[in-house]
Amino acid sequence: MEPAIQQLDIHSTSEACEDYLERFEIWSMTKKDMKGDKIVAHFLTFIGQEAYSLLKTLAYPDKPISLPYTTLKELLLNHVKCTSFECRERAKFHKMIRQDNQKVKDFILELQRQAAKCNFGDQLHVQLRDRLIAGINIPGLEKELLRMPNCSFQDARTACINYEAVNELDIQSMKISNTLLSRHDELQSQGRSNLRSFNRDCYSRGNMKGGLTRNCKANNKGENKFGKCLSCGKFHFRNSCTFRNAKCFKCGKIGHIQSVCKTTVHFASSITKSGNLDPNNSAVLDDHLSLSTTSKGNVHIQKRLYTSLGSFHDFIVDTGSIESIISFKNLKSLDPNVVVKPTEVSILGITGHRLPIRGCCKLLIRDDNSSYVPCEFLVSVTGLSILGLKNLKRLKVELSLLVSTENSDALLKDLIAVCAKCSGGMKIQPIKLQVQGDPVFLKRRIIPYGLREAVHKSLNDLCAKGIIEPVQSSAWGTPIVTPLKSDGKTPRICGDYRLTLNSRLLKQTCTTMEAEDILNRLHGSKVFSKVDLKDAYLQIPLDQSSSILTTINTPFGLFKYNFLPFGLSCSPAIFQEVMNKIVSDIEGVEVYQDDLIVHGADKVVHDQRLIALLRRLIEKNITVNPNKCSFSVSSFECLGYLVDGNGFRPDMKRLAPLTNAPSPKNITELRSLVGALQYYSRFIPNFSCRANCLFNILTSNSFKWGEEQESCLRSLLKFLQSDAVLRTYSPSVHSVLITDASPVGIGAVLEQEGRPVICVSRKLSVAEQGYSQTQREALAVFWAVKRLHKYLFGKKFTIVTDHEALKFIYHPDKSLARSSAAMVQRWSIALSAYDYTIQHRSAKQIQHVDYISRQPLQDRPVNTSDCLLVQPLPVRRPDLIRETRRYFGCILSAIRKGWNANLKRRFPVYYSKRDELSTTPDGILCLNDRVVIPPSLRKPVLDDLHSGHLGVEKMKSLARLTCWWPEINADICRTANNCEKCHKLKSLPSKWTPWPVSSEAWQRIHADYCGPFLGKYYALVIIDSFSKWPEVFFTTSPNSDFTIQALRKVFSREGVPMVLVTDNGSHFAADAVTNWLNGIGCRHLFTAPRHPCSNGQAENFVRTLKIAIDSIAASTFNELERGVDTFLLQYRNAKHSVTKETPSKLLKGRILRSNMRCLESAEVTYYRGNDLRPATGIVVKNVGKSMVRILDINDLTIHNRHVDQIQYQNPGESVPISVVNSNTNECILDNTESTSNTPSDRCKMNLRRGRTIDYRHLHSNSSCGGCDV
Repeated sequence: MEPAIQQLDIHSTSEACEDYLERFEIWSMTKKDMKGDKIVAHFLTFIGQEAYSLLKTLAYPDKPISLPYTTLKELLLNHVKCTSFECRERAKFHKMIRQDNQKVKDFILELQRQAAKCNFGDQLHVQLRDRLIAGINIPGLEKELLRMPNCSFQDARTACINYEAVNELDIQSMKISNTLLSRHDELQSQGRSNLRSFNRDCYSRGNMKGGLTRNCKANNKGENKFGKCLSCGKFHFRNSCTFRNAKCFKCGKIGHIQSVCKTTVHFASSITKSGNLDPNNSAVLDDHLSLSTTSKGNVHIQKRLYTSLGSFHDFIVDTGSIESIISFKNLKSLDPNVVVKPTEVSILGITGHRLPIRGCCKLLIRDDNSSYVPCEFLVSVTGLSILGLKNLKRLKVELSLLVSTENSDALLKDLIAVCAKCSGGMKIQPIKLQVQGDPVFLKRRIIPYGLREAVHKSLNDLCAKGIIEPVQSSAWGTPIVTPLKSDGKTPRICGDYRLTLNSRLLKQTCTTMEAEDILNRLHGSKVFSKVDLKDAYLQIPLDQSSSILTTINTPFGLFKYNFLPFGLSCSPAIFQEVMNKIVSDIEGVEVYQDDLIVHGADKVVHDQRLIALLRRLIEKNITVNPNKCSFSVSSFECLGYLVDGNGFRPDMKRLAPLTNAPSPKNITELRSLVGALQYYSRFIPNFSCRANCLFNILTSNSFKWGEEQESCLRSLLKFLQSDAVLRTYSPSVHSVLITDASPVGIGAVLEQEGRPVICVSRKLSVAEQGYSQTQREALAVFWAVKRLHKYLFGKKFTIVTDHEALKFIYHPDKSLARSSAAMVQRWSIALSAYDYTIQHRSAKQIQHVDYISRQPLQDRPVNTSDCLLVQPLPVRRPDLIRETRRYFGCILSAIRKGWNANLKRRFPVYYSKRDELSTTPDGILCLNDRVVIPPSLRKPVLDDLHSGHLGVEKMKSLARLTCWWPEINADICRTANNCEKCHKLKSLPSKWTPWPVSSEAWQRIHADYCGPFLGKYYALVIIDSFSKWPEVFFTTSPNSDFTIQALRKVFSREGVPMVLVTDNGSHFAADAVTNWLNGIGCRHLFTAPRHPCSNGQAENFVRTLKIAIDSIAASTFNELERGVDTFLLQYRNAKHSVTKETPSKLLKGRILRSNMRCLESAEVTYYRGNDLRPATGIVVKNVGKSMVRILDINDLTIHNRHVDQIQYQNPGESVPISVVNSNTNECILDNTESTSNTPSDRCKMNLRRGRTIDYRHLHSNSSCGGCDV
């Protein structure tokens, strides 16, 4: 038989493609005449239609059949082969670790496959050995491998495979032991009646005082002959026991089974005589009693004991009685063979009389935990049966929960009311978020004017509750989105953490019980409650360092969350872990995300557990929302199942889109339906035969639908209602959400391991049918994720769509374009709370979802907040509809039916934005959420945009909220530039009256106080309005006395000014200050109250001083004063931006000398001997009264010249000190205009007159070391 070669999958990896080509070449070698054109023909035949189309495109303009095989092979490999980076592949290799459920052989195979990409060369086996040992993920095996001397890769591989094989044998033997144990128990239960009759005969012939008959003793001797087996608990030799090598499921040790494990309290499966219970040889019956709790009346709590014989009796619970009592008559009704032992204990009744006690007995009874507890009972002649305190404690009954049904309901009502009034904020250790990466601060987003007041109110409410807190600054900043709540009015404050915190948070792991385990734990329960926590995440506190990470950036400032916010990808995991710790020790309480499920076998047990849960919630200060809770119900919906006292079953509503599918009306609908059925054909027995009549219609040219086809379809759909088609949802298995949209509906299928979990769909509303295809596909994804929230939230899943644009719209790590529709932006932000990846598949691969979207079920009405909102425009809506149909009728039709080549040529601008165009139900064309204005209505729209005479940019921002047309920006600029009123008003500056310009230094000065600094120091600031010379004085008491003292010191140095300008502070406005100034001839002017800009000279310098002091970061007053002095020296020497001169030059007439002056140079021009061309040099030293030493900057030679032979150049042209020989330890002169440190204009004139310049005070060795301020 000829070997078959499969078609080439062009979507596979490059390695798979290379393997295919190698297999084809091997096949061609088996053919003798396979050469030249024949091998090409066979190759193009085998690869399939899709691969052939690809090769045809790659080979264009040549045809594939005309090219040789080697060329075709090269074209194909170049297309599928991706660039490989050795470092990346090696890094991936060194991170490989075996998963817990992964076989060792599979892990070794993956290692070898990855190593082939790493180019290890001669080190291949060494690297494989090291990675195998490090990544085997079996601690015991890893230690054994590390102990092996000279271990090679082959040795490590063999050891790992042998270890796995031994473990598989152990597991198989455990399964066999478990099977034998189950069979053994089954045989025991079958022989229970015979054994019971044998025991009754023994007791009937025995002595009631404890003696046994000869037959019974003989039987006991027979049992003791072998002894009790320690492996299984039966009477035979242990060496011949079947369970001699069995592994215990309780302790994990080999040699016994769980029923005889010393770490377990056992219960008997049959009625046996096993001798005495205790060393005192008291007769004890090994009958086990089942215990359950019931309630009778409103006075007493009763517990009913069930025996293995089927009899039962009710005991009154009496916590005031130490002992437990049962009448002899009731004891015999439970079991006539019980042995009563004499006792000397006497009991007094409540009236003081002595109760007649006949004796005592011991019984093994079983509590709710199904473990035996030995209990003692006093046997009375007559009277009630009482369960006393001793046995209650042995049964581990919580006394605080022993309340009647009436009292239980009242207590529950009170506890629920208390939980609803909790202040919020769990009493737990604050959560610390783990972040890696640099902080990100994004600017705030624009909020519509209609929502600003409501958003501001919501922020204030959150601040009042302590959930958020305003901050002045933060390195982190996340913009907010404000979707409306269900009432349609109140905005919900949500941070968009996708681009700020989510990508930088370390992943949190949580222990979430699988849905199947939760449902199994509910088995046997009859009463249920579901508790909903109010604002679940917002009750978990954050520590200070984590709180600043959650800062949100709003138009009203920055706010940080004090509690765990919604929108963080780690919030579900953190919340699940916290709730697990809080309720883990409460029996009958299950936690799955934000649902707390309480269950019990009856109302009493359920109420006990619910009371314990509510008390724990009150203890932890957790708030409950009673409106969303359900208490004491007999059935409820949990994880997509209906749960009641009989168990759980699938909710058939999940399969309604398929099981209730209508009959197809044409070939297209039938093909979509058959594709969906074929996708699930593995769950339908004999699918090809059952669906034969449907396939016949597809192969024929005509569509004929009759009773046979209808019956076939319904029989196939009936199979989908069986359990085989539904996979039980498991949070531990990766979920895949496949979505699709059609012009009439949207649909989705949630899958796990290729099997469907739930199918959902709905019809599109009239407004949604006007969406563009991209918007419909985006709506399908958003709706499906929200619809299946309970299955997807808190777990990583994959979204699959056949619309490739959604890969970029819903990419979890990329920001959406600002030009996108507002509703799409809202959907994208809402999905940021989920942990997902998105993939693209062709429509042929998701036909089952395509059918669901084309045959949707009628769902509840769509939330109007998700529909398109057209904002009011300055045109009448009927006019807008009429003109839109007149100018854009072809475009409206193209949106619904598709674009053709003619429309593409006629409307190129609109075609380029086709994915953003949509229509409203009444026929208005929109670009995202902006209305497209027809040409005839653009003039009134432009006039309305400019009605407030705003500028061009503000007009554009308004237009971006409401309308659009091609070249709208140019039209806005033209409208604003042609406005005559704007031109007239544009040149009118605001009037202000400045202070008169001072004509000389120290004519008018300004003063002000600032501080405090270091908590107690204030600074008096004085500044000259002419020279900008500042003075600063520190004090701890800014009063009038210090003001006079500081001013007197300044006036003694610089003189008394003509005017002093201050504010109206008491330290300036005091009579003492005013009288003193009048006495020295200084006019005191006060600025207007609450008008600080009137004293702008002082206020500006105060701001500069505060910035300088903050930069100093002084911790003591000495550091503060030293830093301010350094600042003042630099400020006085720096040129002022207003005067274009330094304050020291204007006030003192010179530059103050600082430690930077020794780094300056003086550049001169001189002549080199007989060379008449001038040269440039630097004066470095004075060698006489009229001689100076010059460093030539061209060749770095030294020359001595007379002062008459040099000429100083213009200021500003200086040479760095680095050109001077550092060994000279000499400073270089500067040619600035300083009168102290460099030759000034006066010095230059002296040089021209032939006078001597003394540079010794500038260039002495002592000054070169730097000057100290």
